Order: sequence, then structure tokens, then C-alpha cells
Amino acid sequence: MSQHAFATTRFPTPVFNTPVISSCFGGKNGDELSLDDQGLMRSVETILFAGTSIELLQKMQQPYVWKIQTREYPYPNDLFIDERFIEKINFDYKREIKLPSMALILKTMQELEKTRYIWGGNWPHGIDPLPNIYPSKSHFHQLHPLIQDIWSLRGVDCSGLLYYATNGWTPRNTSSLIEFGKSVDIEGKSILSILQKVQPLDLIVWRGHVVCIIDQHTTIESKSPEGVVKLNAYDRLYEIIQERTPSNHIDPGGQPTFVIRRWHPDAIV
Repeated sequence: MSQHAFATTRFPTPVFNTPVISSCFGGKNGDELSLDDQGLMRSVETILFAGTSIELLQKMQQPYVWKIQTREYPYPNDLFIDERFIEKINFDYKREIKLPSMALILKTMQELEKTRYIWGGNWPHGIDPLPNIYPSKSHFHQLHPLIQDIWSLRGVDCSGLLYYATNGWTPRNTSSLIEFGKSVDIEGKSILSILQKVQPLDLIVWRGHVVCIIDQHTTIESKSPEGVVKLNAYDRLYEIIQERTPSNHIDPGGQPTFVIRRWHPDAIV
């Protein structure tokens, strides 16, 4: 173990759930990615913003790889990063996270419309060092645009859209968002009754996906394979209700449900 127990991220830093990070890039022909049957790189957990404090737990046998933990991703998975993204330091600190205004959050999310869906993504600009640290065999810009975007993690997933727009102020995963803020009373309500209750930035959420309310007429979300899309709120709720029941609380052992959570400090209670 190094004398440095802590580190800070020098720029947006991908976090993986495998210590063999190099196996995610290149494949048999040097130009492939480790994707599942849905075309997603499930080995990616999240992307830490620049200036995030991390604790270095163990140097792995794989070159450059550390097992880490960080308060900004407090989930039970084993987490691994490439040390070329970090600077080792001798102390821990907490990154100052300022929540943007409601108007700025809504503006940021809507500016990301048509951004690609990337599993684990919450940095829509992509991570420029990734193709250099894990290079393809062919010239990178000769690869298919989709492969280029996944390789550099250019895009956002459902909770990553919100996480990016709030500067990391909101929980990163839907498993936390289902309990985030306050519950909006929607149990037993019709679609029209629900829409009369919602406010901007309310979250339609269940374990596995989140849809953000822009206003009573419009939602925004990142979903695979479409990417970031704005949809008619009535139509989107109708679609959700075909598979899930509106509820005030998620019942992990019961029928498929969804909740609406109100979380922004400036929301009207």
C-alpha cells in the first residue's frame, strides 16, 4: 500500500466494477468493446467529477488499477479506477457541491436532448483521455460513431442526466432516488390527477429508471437506445401505467409500482 491513502480526480474519471479495466477496450480485433446483448458496457459504474476525493484501498495486480471507495458513490459494489486519472494526496477532503437553480437544472437537461444513452454515463462531453489510455488498433476516428461514443463514455444514463445537471448534488442511482426528497401523493390517482400535482423537477422513479418532469405537459429522460428525449407527459405516464401502478412508496416485494419524489429545496411543498 502506498503512503498515499487518498487521491483526487484530475479530470472526469470512469469507475468500473472490474479490476481488469483493459479487458473492456479492444477485444479480439483491437477495435471492439465489451458490450452486452443490448450494446451496453455494464462494467462502467459511474464517472466521478474532477476534484472528487477518493480513498485508495488496494493496488491491484492489473497495471495502473486501484480498488477505491468514495463518498460520492456510496454503493456496495467493488469499485476500480485507473491511477492515470488521479493525483495521490495525503489527506481526505469533501468536494463542495453547489446545487444549481431549478431554472438552470431544467435548462441543462433540455440542452442535452438527443445526447446518446451511455450506461454509467454522467459526463455528456465524453472523457477525452480514454481513447489514448486504452487505444484502439485502428485510428480512433475511423471507428463507428457509436463505438467512439461508448469508448469515450460520451453520453448519460437515466439518473446520470439528473446527476450531471445538478452537479452531483442528487443521488447517482435510482436505488437511492426512490427515497430521495418527499413522496407526492399519487396512489390511486388518475393520470390527469397526477399531472395536476406535479411540479418541475419532480421525479417519476422506480428501481431501475427515472423520468424527470419539466412541467405538467413535458417529461425528459435518457433511455436506451433513444438517448435523451422529451416526451408528452400524459403519453409517458400512460405508457408507464401499463406496466406499473402509481404508489406513494416502492414495495420491493409487491407489484411493480412507481413513485413521484419532490426533492428540490425551492419546490413548493
